[in-house]
Amino acid sequence: MSWVDTYYSLDLWADITPSVVSPETSWGTRDMWARSTAETVLVLRGQPHRWLANRRLAKRLLRTYDVYARQPLGKHTYIHLGNLRQQYLPVTVSYGPAEGDRRGALRRLCRADDPELLRPPQLDTFHAGHLGEGLKALGHVVLDDNEIVANLWYAFRDETHQLDVVVFASTGDLVRLNQIGPDIDALVHGIKVRADDEEGWWAGVADDIPADIDG
Repeated sequence: MSWVDTYYSLDLWADITPSVVSPETSWGTRDMWARSTAETVLVLRGQPHRWLANRRLAKRLLRTYDVYARQPLGKHTYIHLGNLRQQYLPVTVSYGPAEGDRRGALRRLCRADDPELLRPPQLDTFHAGHLGEGLKALGHVVLDDNEIVANLWYAFRDETHQLDVVVFASTGDLVRLNQIGPDIDALVHGIKVRADDEEGWWAGVADDIPADIDG
C-alpha cells in the first residue's frame, strides 16, 4: 500500500508519531528527539541562544509525546506549537485503502451523518493541493460533564493510489481551534500520497513544495 507524506512548518508543528521517535530511527532516543525539535523551533523563531527555553520546551515535548504515544490516535500525529505556553493540540493523519463510492466514503469519514453530534456538521468542499478536492467538516459533541467539544475532519480520496486520507483534530477550546484553523489548513495542504518506494520531502524530492493554498 502507498503511504502519506506531510510537509509542515518546523516552527509550528512537531511530529510525535511513535515510530518517528523510536530508538530504531536516526533520532536515537526520545531525549535526543525532544532536544533537537526544541532547538529547531526556537532557532526558526529567532531565539537560538535561549538555553532555558530550549530545556523547558524539550521537557514539555517529552511529556506530550508520552501521553499521545500510548493512544491509537492515527498513522501520524502532529502537535501544534503556535503558543508554547498552551497545551499542545494534536492533529492526526490516517489513511487506508479506498472503499465504496467516493462521495459516500468521504461523508462517512467526516462523520457527516453521525447521530451523536450536537447538530448536523458544517460540511464544506475543501481543495488541498496534491490531494485534490475533498470534504471538511466541523461538528460538536456534548460530553457527560456538559462540555462542548469541537471535532474537525478533512477527508480525501487519492484516485491514483486508491487511498482514503483523513485528518482529525478535537478540542474543547473552540476559540483556539478557530484561531489555528489556517495552520491546520496549511498542514493539510502539505499532504501527499506517495508510492511505497518513493522517498519523502525530507529526502529532498524535487516536487515536495506544497501546492499553492490559493491556487
